[in-house]
Amino acid sequence: MSEEEAKPIEPAEEEESPGPVPAATETPEAKELRAKAESEAQSAIQGTLMRLGFVNFDTTSADNTTFGAMVAPDWRKHFKRDVYVGIKDKEQSTEFLGRIVEGPFHAPHEVSTDSAITRTTVLHPDRTQFRPTYYVYGTIEVLGVLTDGERLLTTATRPRPYSEIYVFPESRLRKLLDIEGNFYLGHLMGYTGVKVHADATKKSFLPRNVGVFGTVGSGKSNTIQVLMEEALTAGWAVVAVDVEGEYVRMNEKTDDANLTKLLQDEHELEAAGVKDLKVYVPMTGHSEAAAPLRFKVPISQLEPEVISDILEFSEPQVRLFGRIIDAASRQARASGNRQGVFGGAIAATAPQRSYTLQTLVDGLTEDASGTFPLLPNIQTPEKSTAHTLRNKLFHLGRSGILDWNATANVAELPVDELTVAGRLSVLDVSETDDRSRNIAIAYTLSALFDRVIETARGERMPSGKERPPVLVVIEEVHTFVSRESAAKMRAVLDKLQVISRRGRKRWMALALISQQPGHVPDELFELANTRFIHQLKSVANLAPVKQTTGGVHEALWSTVPSLGSGQCLVTGAVFKNPLFVNIRPARSRRLLIG
Repeated sequence: MSEEEAKPIEPAEEEESPGPVPAATETPEAKELRAKAESEAQSAIQGTLMRLGFVNFDTTSADNTTFGAMVAPDWRKHFKRDVYVGIKDKEQSTEFLGRIVEGPFHAPHEVSTDSAITRTTVLHPDRTQFRPTYYVYGTIEVLGVLTDGERLLTTATRPRPYSEIYVFPESRLRKLLDIEGNFYLGHLMGYTGVKVHADATKKSFLPRNVGVFGTVGSGKSNTIQVLMEEALTAGWAVVAVDVEGEYVRMNEKTDDANLTKLLQDEHELEAAGVKDLKVYVPMTGHSEAAAPLRFKVPISQLEPEVISDILEFSEPQVRLFGRIIDAASRQARASGNRQGVFGGAIAATAPQRSYTLQTLVDGLTEDASGTFPLLPNIQTPEKSTAHTLRNKLFHLGRSGILDWNATANVAELPVDELTVAGRLSVLDVSETDDRSRNIAIAYTLSALFDRVIETARGERMPSGKERPPVLVVIEEVHTFVSRESAAKMRAVLDKLQVISRRGRKRWMALALISQQPGHVPDELFELANTRFIHQLKSVANLAPVKQTTGGVHEALWSTVPSLGSGQCLVTGAVFKNPLFVNIRPARSRRLLIG
C-alpha cells in the first residue's frame, strides 16, 4: 500500500495513555480516571483510522465466514483485495479483523445495473447528460475477533449491519497475524512495511513438510532458495537434490544488480553466499560447481522393493531379482569377502557391503556353458527374464551413480557429512537419467532417515557433533513419483510416508517442489502441510492443489492465477490464516539454466 493510500482521511491527534497504577495502591477515583483516559485514547486512535465503509445486509447466499461491505465514494479508492480491515461493531461491543477477498464491484445508485439508461451512459458517456452515480461493494472474510490484549480469537458470530469498516493499522498486524520469528520470508503482499517471519523452532513449520508449487517464471526457485538460506541460518542441515544444476554456486552472492538493490532498499539485507556448501556429482556427470565431489550409491543399502518400483520390474523380474540378491548375500557370507569386487585404495577404507551392482550384473551374465553364476539352477524359460534384468541393471550402471567396476575408485555419498548444522549439500544430478536420479533420491532419504532415527536432535552423533534438524529438498518431485506411476510405486510411496510421519517427530523435514502439481499423486500432497503456492494458471495444476489445501477461502483461489513473480499464497499451521506474501529475493547466486 502506498504512502498516499495509507494517509488518514480525518487525522486526529493521538493522546498518550498514562501508565497503569499498581492495583494495590489505586483508589477508585484513580481507577475511574485511568479508564476514562484509556477510553479517550482509544477514541483518538480510532479517529486516525482510514475509514472504508460499512457492513451491508446479508443476501440469501451469505455464509458464516464472510459479509458484504458497502463503500462510500470518498473512500472507494482504498478498497482493494487482500487489504486487512478492522470492523467496529458497536451493537456487540466487538472489534473484528477481516480481509477483503472479493471486489471492488460497482453498482449504480439511481437505476438498476441492467437498465437501458445504464447501458446508454456506459456505452456513450460523452453524449449523455445524465450519468448515474455509483457505489463500490465487495466481500470481506472474517478472520476473528480482537481482544484487549491484542490477540486474535476465533468467533461464532459476524459483524452487524452498519458496523464501521476501516483499514487496519500496519503496526498491529504483525502480532495479530503471528508473523514473527527467526525465519524471514518477505513482505505481506500489499504492505511493504510488514515483514513476514516464521518460527524455525516450531514443529508446525518445516517439520510438517513443505510443498512449493508454481509455474515456470512464478518465483518458485527463488522461494526454494530463500527457504534453504533461512534454514541454514537457523542451524539446519540442508540437502538439495538439484535436477537443473541451479544451486551449485550458492556459496557466491547473487550477481544480479537489481536484486542486490532490492535486498538493500526493501529488505535491509546484503547479498551474500552461504558459508558452507558441498556439491556432489555422479562420476559421469558435469557440474558448474567450483569443486564438486564425485559420489556413488551402494545398491545393497536400498530395499529391493524400492529398486523394483523405480526400475519398473515385471513380476517375473521382481522374483528373479530377489533370488539373485539372496544368492549374492549368501555368497558374500560364505567367502567372508564383503568388499564386493572393489580393489585399490578406496576398497581399503570403504564400508563393507554384501554385494554391489557389479556383483549382480556379473551374476546375471551367462557364460559359455549357459550357466549364470548367481542362478545355477535357473530354468530355460527364465533365461530371457535374466537377460532382460541384466540389461536393465547394466543400463543403470552406465549412469555412474551406482557401485560397479567403473566407479571402483569413487567414494560413496558420505551421509554423515550431510548432517552438519549450517551446511548445504547439493546433489547435482542434472545430467543423470530419471531412474538413476530416483535411485539417488531414495538412497539419500533412506540413509538420512536412518541417521535421524539413530540420533535424536541435539544428541551427539558418532562424529562427536550434535545432530541438527535436517531439511531435504526434492526438486520436480513429480518425476520421482507421479500420479500416473503411483500405483506401481507403492514401496516408494510407503517409504516416503514413513519418513514423513516419523521424521517430523525427529526434526527431519521434506520440501517437495513441482511446477506440474497436476502430476503429483495425492499421497505426496498429504505429506506437505506447509505450502507456498505461486502462480498456477492451468486448471489441471491448480485443481489438485486447491482440493488438498484446507482453510483457504474460496475467493482467495481466484487470485492465484494472476499472482506476479515472487508472490505466493502461504498456507499451513505455521500461520493463523493463509497469507499472500511477496517472497524476498535470495541473497545467494542461482545459475539460470537456459
